[in-house]
Amino acid sequence: MSALDPLALARGVIAVGFAGATAETAPLDALRAFGPGGVTVFGRNVGTTGELRELVAALRALGTPAPLIAIDQEGGRVARIADGVTPVPAAMALGATNDPALAATLGTLLGRDLARLGFSLDLAPVADLALQPRSTVIATRAYGDDPERVAAFVNGFAQGLERGGVAAALKHFPGHGSTAEDSHVALPRVTADAATLRARDLVPFARAIAARAASIVMTSHVVLDAFDPDRPATRSRAVLTDLLRGELGFDGVIATDDLEMDAIAHSVGAVRGAVDALAAGADLLLISHHLDLADEAAHAIVAAVNDGTLPLARLQHAHARVMALRRRFAAPEPFAGALDQDAPLDAARRAVTVLRGEPRLRDGKPVTVISFEGTAVDRAAASGARAAAAESPSLSTALRRRGVKSEVMRVPLDPPADDVELLLEHIPALGDREFVVVTGDAHLHAAQQDAVARILALAPAALIVSGRAPFDALLWPQARRVVCIYGTQPLSLDGCADVLVGRAEPRGTLPVHLADAAVR
Repeated sequence: MSALDPLALARGVIAVGFAGATAETAPLDALRAFGPGGVTVFGRNVGTTGELRELVAALRALGTPAPLIAIDQEGGRVARIADGVTPVPAAMALGATNDPALAATLGTLLGRDLARLGFSLDLAPVADLALQPRSTVIATRAYGDDPERVAAFVNGFAQGLERGGVAAALKHFPGHGSTAEDSHVALPRVTADAATLRARDLVPFARAIAARAASIVMTSHVVLDAFDPDRPATRSRAVLTDLLRGELGFDGVIATDDLEMDAIAHSVGAVRGAVDALAAGADLLLISHHLDLADEAAHAIVAAVNDGTLPLARLQHAHARVMALRRRFAAPEPFAGALDQDAPLDAARRAVTVLRGEPRLRDGKPVTVISFEGTAVDRAAASGARAAAAESPSLSTALRRRGVKSEVMRVPLDPPADDVELLLEHIPALGDREFVVVTGDAHLHAAQQDAVARILALAPAALIVSGRAPFDALLWPQARRVVCIYGTQPLSLDGCADVLVGRAEPRGTLPVHLADAAVR
């Protein structure tokens, strides 16, 4: 098959996904026959570190040069690999450190580790702004809500990834932070005018593009009325060609977000979406879950070329850009210099932001952690039984490792009334101890808000730890002690625990604006 054959070109601008977590279970023959421009690895594909390294090597061998091997490893709650790479706090936690150089160090560490595993592309960093408190899709994945401050962190982390040995991808252009809707399940719309978007949402992208910080820009499935009221950015020539290429001068690879997300799949469908995105100016089309759908999209691209609705030159230009990036990352070249291996924990500690009161625990007092996170109340802990040593990570686990006598009660994010009553009945019987309440986006869960208020009525000195987005801090003006940690992954819990036991000073500053009444 000629390199100029339209079907080969079409397949070469598609990044596919697959099932299987080992080189033995992955559909390597089917992938090789397809000849993708890239392959995206998801959590479903990640086994042990050794299995992952072998799998990525097998994926790299699918073509010459190797296809782009991509992964979503942002840090915080979006991390497909749990072990074997440097852990990174959520972007908002890094924003709270107010230290873009620290973000650059973490990006380099992570990029090095991904390159050592054979990856060529990290689909990070998020360059969106955290402008919508009710967003469940962006939230702590953003560095904050100030455009210039976010831009500094986006630049630092992206440059760090590329220095470490993998391509970085700025996402989700031209911004997903102004809407509460999730493009995984809906088609969001942003109604802000063009001047507002240029002065706000576009700034982190524009700064990073000017600095040549990242090799890729990933599109959003969001309609922006100011630029194209009829099509989401992924399918809009006005956004991808006129704005991104023309106005901002980006000359790297434009990649779509996954075309199987509902915003595309439930409107025009992934196949039509692929053709439209390519025509609009995208170069790499992500179809991440079904290889047969990717093949259907490739044939649809060829049909569009044959009927004249898609110029062959547009397909050739996209393929050339993807091939240039494949050649650049044909062999892994992980960063070989010295790096600060303590940077992850340092970042987690420095992210801890005190809004009210004294965060340190009283010496010698037992601690009960009430954690809003699970799907059912932990009745064993609520009845006084000691939590199992093999429990999933919690702040209580981190405190016990630091010599604090502690137990955890896990409560659903939106707890049923019976679970709340069981919890409240248990609190008075616990006697003189510290109570730490770890909230989880309580501003989105009315039952959690009420439960925390009732806990504070029984234990007014309880420490509130906002475990996710910090908008929880607005909810309980009666709380005497409030801190924000921006994530409940083990690294952030360790940083919080170090502050609570006095091993580290809390130095974080809010990366988003809250009402003044919440900070006192």
